[in-house]
Amino acid sequence: MENPAGSFAAGCRLLLALLVIAFARPCHSSLYHPPPPVMVYHAGAVLDGAVPVSVLYYGAFSPHQKAVVADFLLSLSPRGRQPQHHGFGAPGPAPAPSVARWWETVDRYVRRAGRDPPRVLLASQVHDEACSLGRTLSRLQVERLAARLGVAPGGVAVVLTAADVAVEGQCSSACGAHGASAPGGAAHVWVGNAAVQCPGRCAWPFHPAEGAAYGARHAPGRRGETLRAPNGDVGVDGMLVNLAAMLAGAVTNPYGHGFFQGDAGAPVEVAAACPGVYGRGAYPGYPGAVRLDTVTGVGYNVVGRNGRKYLVPALVDPDNYSCVIMS
Repeated sequence: MENPAGSFAAGCRLLLALLVIAFARPCHSSLYHPPPPVMVYHAGAVLDGAVPVSVLYYGAFSPHQKAVVADFLLSLSPRGRQPQHHGFGAPGPAPAPSVARWWETVDRYVRRAGRDPPRVLLASQVHDEACSLGRTLSRLQVERLAARLGVAPGGVAVVLTAADVAVEGQCSSACGAHGASAPGGAAHVWVGNAAVQCPGRCAWPFHPAEGAAYGARHAPGRRGETLRAPNGDVGVDGMLVNLAAMLAGAVTNPYGHGFFQGDAGAPVEVAAACPGVYGRGAYPGYPGAVRLDTVTGVGYNVVGRNGRKYLVPALVDPDNYSCVIMS
């Protein structure tokens, strides 16, 4: 005959063991890293060969701001190699990667599609300082502005809106966008200056408000930038982060059937699959270990034309799908 006391004790031991299994989870479980994002090629067109880019500055942009943008575009596919500086004595720190080196990942995607690598050419710059369509724009109006640039198929029309111009969906759903009015036609890119509208979202990590898009948390009452903007302008340096991402998407997925993961209606593209990653060790709310200028303290990860410093997002490696970090 079974001993009731023994059965009760055995049952208690089993329950205790189950509780230990349930609650004694490994401490490192919070460090779980999801599988790398797989970029799928959907057999559609990419932009290849000569890619003329024309820029429309909509609203007030200073000469310095325009120079920051132009130097970045001219740095993507430089016509000649950057000069090499040699010296004697102990070697100094390794030079920062170039903007062109960052763009080489985009080149690799285009080659994977069987096309010639894209050579970005700054074709023209147009100014609409008076804001001819007003200071509140719909996405359709942005497309009309892009069409004014008359960019040929295979090129990109870029519309940059000033800090006092509001665009439909800006801040609430996007910091920039790209598309095309027709398959095979010119692609267009829009990016807004979010310095006074939503800098914590669209100019992060140069603004402290949140980095909320990536889950940043700050101590109550804390102020000060997460990183100092490399060109001294939170709005425009933030625009350059988004412009870099949009151009990479426009070249690798111009008409919605190129490289991306997920649903075609909401694709995750090559510059969006490593969100908030700019340096090694990045995690939600922390951009990673980027370079800091020893004199000015600004944060950056690449250098472009005229020695200008920029922060660009990590792109997904087309071979192993890891995040390619400029270091």
